[in-house]
Amino acid sequence: MQKCITILSLLYSLLKYGETACYYSSNACPQVEKDFLNVHIVPHSHDDVGWLKTVEQYYYGANNSIQNAGVQYIYDSVLEELWKDPEKKFVSVEMEFFSHWWKEQSSHMKRKTHKVVERGQLEFVGGGWCMNDEAAAMYVDIVDQMTLGLKFINDTFGDCAAPKAVWQIDPFGHSREQASIFAQMGFEYLFLGRIDYQDKAARLSNREMEMTWVASDSLNTSIFTGVLYNTYSPPPGFCFDILCGDETIVDDPDSPMFNIDRRSKQLVAYILEQSKHYKTNNIIITMGEDFHYQNAHTWYKNLDKLIKYINKVYFNSNIRLFYSTPSCYGEAVKNAFVEALPRKTDDFFPYASDPHAYWTGYFTSRPTFKGLVRHSSNLLRACKQIQTMAVKRRSNVLFQFQRSQAIAQHHDAVTGTAKQHVNNDYLLRLDQGIRSCSKIFSESFNHLLSLNGSTMRQEYCTMLNISQCWTTEQNAPFIVTLYNPVTIRSSHTVRIPVTDGSYAVTDHEGRLVASQMVPIAEAVLRLPGRNSTATNELVFIAEDLPPLGLRSYHVQTPEGKPGRRMLRSRSRTIKLPNEKDVTVSAYGLSLTFDRHTGQLIQVGNEMFQQQLLFYRGMSGNNSQFEFRASGAYIFRPNGTEALPLQPVTKLTTIFGPIVTEIRQHISANTMQIFRLHRNASYIELDWILGPIPIEDGIGKEYISRFTVPAIRNNGTFYTDSNGREVLERQLNHQATYKLNITEPTAGNFYPVNSFAYVEDKLTKMRMTVLNDRAQGVSSLLPGSLEFMIHRRLLHDDAFGVGEALNETAYGVGLAARGTHWLTLGNSETVARFLAQRMVHPPILMFAPTTFSAEEFRQSYRMELALINRDLPPNVNLLTLEPWDDEGRVLVRFEHFYGVGEDERFSHPVTISLKDLFPTLKIQSVEEVNLAANRHIRIVNADELVLNPMEIRTLIVST
Repeated sequence: MQKCITILSLLYSLLKYGETACYYSSNACPQVEKDFLNVHIVPHSHDDVGWLKTVEQYYYGANNSIQNAGVQYIYDSVLEELWKDPEKKFVSVEMEFFSHWWKEQSSHMKRKTHKVVERGQLEFVGGGWCMNDEAAAMYVDIVDQMTLGLKFINDTFGDCAAPKAVWQIDPFGHSREQASIFAQMGFEYLFLGRIDYQDKAARLSNREMEMTWVASDSLNTSIFTGVLYNTYSPPPGFCFDILCGDETIVDDPDSPMFNIDRRSKQLVAYILEQSKHYKTNNIIITMGEDFHYQNAHTWYKNLDKLIKYINKVYFNSNIRLFYSTPSCYGEAVKNAFVEALPRKTDDFFPYASDPHAYWTGYFTSRPTFKGLVRHSSNLLRACKQIQTMAVKRRSNVLFQFQRSQAIAQHHDAVTGTAKQHVNNDYLLRLDQGIRSCSKIFSESFNHLLSLNGSTMRQEYCTMLNISQCWTTEQNAPFIVTLYNPVTIRSSHTVRIPVTDGSYAVTDHEGRLVASQMVPIAEAVLRLPGRNSTATNELVFIAEDLPPLGLRSYHVQTPEGKPGRRMLRSRSRTIKLPNEKDVTVSAYGLSLTFDRHTGQLIQVGNEMFQQQLLFYRGMSGNNSQFEFRASGAYIFRPNGTEALPLQPVTKLTTIFGPIVTEIRQHISANTMQIFRLHRNASYIELDWILGPIPIEDGIGKEYISRFTVPAIRNNGTFYTDSNGREVLERQLNHQATYKLNITEPTAGNFYPVNSFAYVEDKLTKMRMTVLNDRAQGVSSLLPGSLEFMIHRRLLHDDAFGVGEALNETAYGVGLAARGTHWLTLGNSETVARFLAQRMVHPPILMFAPTTFSAEEFRQSYRMELALINRDLPPNVNLLTLEPWDDEGRVLVRFEHFYGVGEDERFSHPVTISLKDLFPTLKIQSVEEVNLAANRHIRIVNADELVLNPMEIRTLIVST
């Protein structure tokens, strides 16, 4: 029977994905003429998934006092025009909006839409849930949001409608990893709107606006990439939307307003000028802007007149205009190239739009939201794993969380560049997703762990980041269940907010676990909005958590005596200045702090400095380039020197058997905590900042600077790209154009999602700093890395958002808390493994109980692995989620080391899916592309080879 099922599954896949007559792909493109200048007119609307209005306001056309925009009317209007004239075309990008429109349509309208898609008139480009940001988004979230949108297209219109082109016209700079992801998804053409103004000028001059982007050092990925001439706007004076005021086209010769001859000359002049900067006889003219085509008739009627007139009058000039699409244009250019395309191997960061507008501030803007996006990403990943193992079916609850996380990747969401009320909506959506995921966890844990049908309601504490959890503060005993979402055994330090008292922690085998009581830091206790009775944190080490596994711990307050194996921390406070430097040693590591400043000055035997500093934000009215203000998008400091915060007033040292802390007291609301762990070789820096003071009328941009004087890096540093491959950065230098840097500080900041490092090539000494959310980073001083961690500014930077980045919460300026991990040495392996650990920490769930530890063990399994064996340490289970209602499962495995990156781990590995998951009985395995919308092959589940940096995507039938 098993063999029959496998064969039937194979036949199904071959029938479904075999060669089909997608006659509306290349056959739908207009024929280009070899001896003509072919002008591809591309009607489009750029529809932000939230920016000045919320997602729903944009869709329904509400709150038009802010912006006249209603996406539902765009699709209503465009589809009518496409249906009437098969020559007309339009492109659709964001599936968040199109899917919303689709579900509201009648069956008749759906049939008409199918037809215009089949005719190639409505072309999906990109096709993700949104047009994601490329600096602050992690690769797993990019892959997920693209997969969500492309699955909708595939399920609705079939795999023949899969997009061939990507339309990244508005993100503020472009990453190499993003290009690699697109190439792995099977896209053929990538079009960009925004690149640095100096880069663009050089490309226009050299006719290098189109290139082959080689997007990986480890993978054979490349993609044809074109830079649009006018970002994505129409030629000046040729915007025919109801939102525009440009002169309409009058082609009646009897009218006193007749102007088509003059207007055609203007457009032809523009076309000829643009064509000088491109190498083939094909150019693209973008006809659209933000939320255009609510009345598509006005656009198409004017364009029809221009196309008809110019094609007739300028026929002998060999100019020909026609409606086209990005994929048709890309195909025409590739076919017309007679020489090799220029190659690009780096990325397009940082992006500057003028000499004083470096868009590097958004790498850090709204740091708490960026932290939430990272946090919810890990939670969603774990939630999908648990749902797959326990239920094996998709659910609307899970889909809504996926949708919220996808929306958060939009280039005005995770970037922190939306209006405050819009950002509040993003926060609300993620909060709802997190709470729904908590219910999935609770139900699934009961299903997986209950031995006798008994149930307990487990809660996910959303405020653990401020040391607050009602369940642990109000109940004893209670259960804490950890879910380890990675496929290797790992150990983690658990911190649980509790009230004063004594606690005993019992593990799955009934053993008492060593624990430590640590006072909660004063700056945390004073965080705005904190509403908690907890004054301490119970700390213990969860040793050897099973891979993809669950383990519960029983925590109770022993009656009448302190809990065995629980120790209170020993602490002392040292006022500054002190008689001598303060050295704290624990678990084989030592830190030394300056007797006067309280700053960290030495790690072990290595001279080292960590400083909390700030840049003063530039004020300005933005009337000219030199008056540009620092704002949500733009980082523009007033001066190149970073200034110190007020000095450290005292140091508090806290010693214990599990964790040792050194707390720098800077002000009532600002503190840094250096933490040494018994089970870790890195140094943790926990920072609490805010509200940033603005009483002096000056906005401020806070940085954390790490310096090793012995490292001579000569202005070179390294950052990840969306959390994956590493790129070399060089101060004041760009590989593809001569850089004249007019903002020496802001112009040298780059996005970092996971880690950055500096190293000395001679001594091999390396300093690596890992970050827990997207931030901006640079190495402006020798041997240093400085991470921008918080921003509060008092002026808008005039790029549309219309608000200063003066974020408040609970009636005061925004307070933020975050983490950096620091390592020193010459090991190349540690950063990758630590990054996996930081990005994918265990999920903690809490439940009150009346059971004793022994009674609980009789009613519930306290440990369970959802995978039968550890995967190799350099392999990550990137995706495990329910795929459809047929019980199929989407699985992605990734090799997270690059070629030549490490002697041990940069080699191919082989894994087997056979009996890998205890709750999944695998029938067949189909390999698909990274977006899971194109079939590759049927694969042998017993032997799956992963090469360095390779991600393999599988649809598993169970």
